[in-house]
Amino acid sequence: MKIRGIITPMLTPFRPDGEIDYDSTGKLLSYLKSIGVTGVFPNGSTGLFPFLSMEERMRFLEFVIENSRGMKVLAGIGSSSTQESIRLGKHAKDAGADALVLMPTYYITPGQEEIRRHFDDVISSVRKETFIYNIPQLCGARIEPSTVERLISGHSEIIGLKESSADMRYFSEIMQFSGPDFSIFQGQDDLLIPSMAIGADGGVCGLTNFSDHVVMAFKAFSAGKFQEASRIQVEKINPLLRSLLVSRFPSAYYYAFYRKFSIKGGFRSPMVELSADGKSAVDKLLSQ
Repeated sequence: MKIRGIITPMLTPFRPDGEIDYDSTGKLLSYLKSIGVTGVFPNGSTGLFPFLSMEERMRFLEFVIENSRGMKVLAGIGSSSTQESIRLGKHAKDAGADALVLMPTYYITPGQEEIRRHFDDVISSVRKETFIYNIPQLCGARIEPSTVERLISGHSEIIGLKESSADMRYFSEIMQFSGPDFSIFQGQDDLLIPSMAIGADGGVCGLTNFSDHVVMAFKAFSAGKFQEASRIQVEKINPLLRSLLVSRFPSAYYYAFYRKFSIKGGFRSPMVELSADGKSAVDKLLSQ
């Protein structure tokens, strides 16, 4: 199953009391459908999955699948526990997710042998189309290209890779695995167009939670309008992303989403609300 396009790593909207806000989640899904994203990725880093209980993650995924409006659903099943990832994977498969997104375990930093065992155990137990998720800045370890190769050769269920390290040399190296049945996505919004220039199938881009600039850039590039795609990347996407990174990830994404849709949202502990300077930086770019 080849997937191409822009995938939204969904944030998990919260009410002021910190509970999940399903009404706002519905608004988000409607917006994403209207701007033309290919699919959604709930229970990922932007969705703050480590802050959610297993039961919350399962219920949230079920809601997203039921309200996906034809968009593909790539379910995040990351955990510091292989057994929890297996449980989440089986639930996602039964709930009707189109694919799974699996990262290495974290906190106790894994080596390549531990990464391989984690992926082997989860994929063999669940038997569902799966994306490898490389995000070493949060996991503590990079999935080496040799490990990617071994996993792909050992599991036909692996259909793609989401690469979020921001290391373009690494990204260029893993492009060797791209093919008619294997998708490679850039996970950093500001590297979307450079990545597509060397063959990426699209991006998993957090800005799409409240902005359509990434989708516009993808469509322009796909239509051969390379200068227009470059202009959107440099003049729209990159400055907006920089404004978000003034604050600790991902609080600014939540502020921008709540502001765009006039939602009185919450920041689940231990998240903290943005400072006045952080809000001002985001406000300035959102108004352009």
